[in-house]
Amino acid sequence: MGRVNKIQVGVENISFDASHYTKSSDGKCENLHGHTFILSVEYEGNFNQESGMVFDFIELKKIIKDVIKDYDHKLILPAKDKENTRIEGEFSLSVKYLDYPAATTEYIALSIFHDIAEKLKGRIKIKLYEGMNNYVVIEGESA
Repeated sequence: MGRVNKIQVGVENISFDASHYTKSSDGKCENLHGHTFILSVEYEGNFNQESGMVFDFIELKKIIKDVIKDYDHKLILPAKDKENTRIEGEFSLSVKYLDYPAATTEYIALSIFHDIAEKLKGRIKIKLYEGMNNYVVIEGESA
């Protein structure tokens, strides 16, 4: 019988919708625009032989969905823009401020990674899609 080095469990394709703007080379993304983001999370932990699990999928989904609710249907902005951004109209507006210099998909992924890492101790890997074809992967150890 072979030796197992690690066991990972994961949840894929949890989606949320949000809008943002970014400074880009062609300027098109400087306009406020939205995406359907799709998140996948892998967790590496200790295998519990008694339960037969590394982590219960139901609990993992609950953690991820609890984090994602802070991003879903939000305007995502860097915190530095809080005082100089004004959006008004006959609609509701909910904003998620990031403690990063921009609201790029990379920074959104970093923010989500850190939010999940606060709730889930161990090795974590996330993959955040912006739309269907573009994605960011972040992997690290939570404290």
